[in-house]
Amino acid sequence: MNHYCPPLCPIVCDPIQVVEDYYVPQIVPVIHPIEVIKKTHCVPVHHHLYPVVVKEEDPCYVSSHNSKKKSVKKSSKARTTSRKR
Repeated sequence: MNHYCPPLCPIVCDPIQVVEDYYVPQIVPVIHPIEVIKKTHCVPVHHHLYPVVVKEEDPCYVSSHNSKKKSVKKSSKARTTSRKR
């Protein structure tokens, strides 16, 4: 040891703080209310209807009317040609 140096007083510094963080879970309820709203919307959709009407005509009346006119015309032409000769 050195006999010539007197002992010194120690120097004490400010303490250095070391923080140790510990985390413990703490449950906090968070409520999310949900409202269900039901709405009815009318949407027009085409529904095509085809009503059928059946009409019946008298076929004898139509054909006899046409045949009378044709026979009259033919007979008149036949007479005129025979008279000219």
